[in-house]
Order: sequence, then structure tokens, then C-alpha cells
Amino acid sequence: MIDLAVVTQDQRFGGGALAQTQAFVRAATDLGRTPTLLYPRFVPVVDSLAQLGASRRLSRAVLTARSSWVVAAAAPYGDAAVRSGRPYAAWIGTSLDDEWASRRLNLPSSRRLALALNAPLLRRLERRVLRGARRLYATSPSSRAAISAAADLEPGAIGILPIPVDTELFQPEPTDRWLARLERPTVVFVGRADDPRKNSRLLLESWRSVRDRLPNARLRLVGRPPRGPLPEGAEAAGEVASVAVELRTSSLLVLPSLQEGFGIVVAEALASGVPAVVAPCGGPEELVRESGGGTVLADFEPETLADALVAALGDPNHLAEQRAAGRSYIEIHHSPERLRGELATAFAELGDA
Repeated sequence: MIDLAVVTQDQRFGGGALAQTQAFVRAATDLGRTPTLLYPRFVPVVDSLAQLGASRRLSRAVLTARSSWVVAAAAPYGDAAVRSGRPYAAWIGTSLDDEWASRRLNLPSSRRLALALNAPLLRRLERRVLRGARRLYATSPSSRAAISAAADLEPGAIGILPIPVDTELFQPEPTDRWLARLERPTVVFVGRADDPRKNSRLLLESWRSVRDRLPNARLRLVGRPPRGPLPEGAEAAGEVASVAVELRTSSLLVLPSLQEGFGIVVAEALASGVPAVVAPCGGPEELVRESGGGTVLADFEPETLADALVAALGDPNHLAEQRAAGRSYIEIHHSPERLRGELATAFAELGDA
């Protein structure tokens, strides 16, 4: 018999979706539970039908579980929990409409067609997963607003479970060494730069202006590289052994995304004592505003981003203040201990403790 069924999404997605699932599994395990991951395989062209077919199979496993949760970036992956007929809770990263709005215009025509074909069924699955949950949680105020709209539920009916950061792994380097690096500053981007939602095109367009004013500045792209050539002073590092090392040895993190439910890399950067410059994209802008750990852009114009990067790198004292504020905020609000406590309370309220 399964103790705790965790209905989630294909683990090959990686990124924030994987971080959210792993955080839940670690916290639940620390609380004495034994989570079992159940998820449909992602099939791009017929994603909705693949999910629907898999949910029938996975629901049989959910049916045998002592309790079940849906933990995913998007709600449709949790349809097996609904189909099982058993009570479940859900922790969801964002809504389909929010994510699609940031991708659609920049997708090739074949992908836009596939999205249009899958959208009606996926929206139905999303709504019934969200509305069927005994308890519904988001990852940030921004994701709560998106989920509230998708489910037609009052925001007050949706709780927030904070995605944690390992503050022992993501630690600042000594301040004097970090300040010395500002003589040849490194701006780092972490993520799938070939994903339209990450908006790397804006960053690359702005970087030429940054280099004109700061010839010693370097841009390092960590993760899947963007398509096409890079401007002078930019390099694609690809997949790396340690994101923590890349962050710790950088002067600034930049995240120009069009939309993010939470933005785990921003929280990791702040934990590493690295201020962040982020676009007005949802979760990351909330995190930066609340923490005081960086700068939120006013718009998505290349010169706005270039000006923000140059201004930040030209004010070491302010950067040092942001560095301390960001680290302190993550230690308090996004520690593994906090998620464990919040999840223990949720388990108790649901009778799962």
C-alpha cells in the first residue's frame, strides 16, 4: 500500500517544477511520510490525450494510498487524483493561461498549433483538479492570483506553501572577495535560454548597451543556451556541475522572464548573497520587492534592462545592502524548516499526520 501518493509531472521537465516536487518529497520524508511519485509521461503533440490516458492508470495507484497530494507546476497533471475519487490536496505553481500567454507568440507555428489543439481539454482538467482539492496551495502571491482566476475561487481560499532554498548549499562568499569581483563584474543568467518564456532575447539585446558602458562586464548564461550567436562579452556555459558555485561567484543575477510562478533561481541567488535584477514577471518581482534584494524593471525594454544593470554594478554600497537583505529574507521565509512546519500543519488539518 502507498503511504503518500504524490501526483506530479514528468520529472524530465527540471527547473522550478522539479525543485517544487523535490522540496515536497524532502519535507514529507522528514515528517515521517513515505512519498511515491506518480506522473504521466509528457508527449508534446498530444499532451492532453496522453495525460488523460495516464490518469486512468495512475488513479488505481492513488486509490490504494493512505493519502494523496497533487504537486506540480500546472494542475492538469493531477487528474489521476480526481479520477481516483479519493480526497486530495494540491500545491500548484501557476495557471495554464499565465504560462501560455508568455510562450505563445514566440513559439514556432507547429507548436502553436499543438497548443491550440490541446488547450480545451487541458483547461478542463486544470479546473477540475483545482476545484476538486480539499486544500489548495500556491507557491507565491502571484501564483495564487493566477490559480484563483483559473479555478474561479476566492484568493483567500488558497494557501501558500513557500518553496525552500538550501541555505547551507547556497551561501555567500566573503564580502571582500565578492566586492573585489566588481572590478570585472559577472552577470549571470540561469535557466533554459531557448525557452521563449525566459525572454533571453531581451537580455542579449540589452547586453550590447551594457558592454558599451562597462567594457569589463561579462555575461554568463548557465543552462540550455539560446539559439543564434552571442554578443561580445557573453558566454554560454551550458549545464554545469554546480549552480551554487556559479551564483556565488557572480555580481548580479538577471532574470528577464515574461512569466514565473515563483522563480526558484532568484531565491537561490538571494541566498547566495547575489542581488537580482528581474522583469515584472510575477513571483520573482514579489520576491525582490519583499526582500529588498534587488531591482524590478518597469518594463520589458532593452534600454530599461541595460540601465538597471549598469546602475546596479556602479553602486557597490547599495549592492552590499541588497546582498545582506536578500540573504536574510531567504533564511527567514524560505528555509526548509519553514516548509516542514507549514506542511506538518497542512497534514494535521487534512488528517494525514
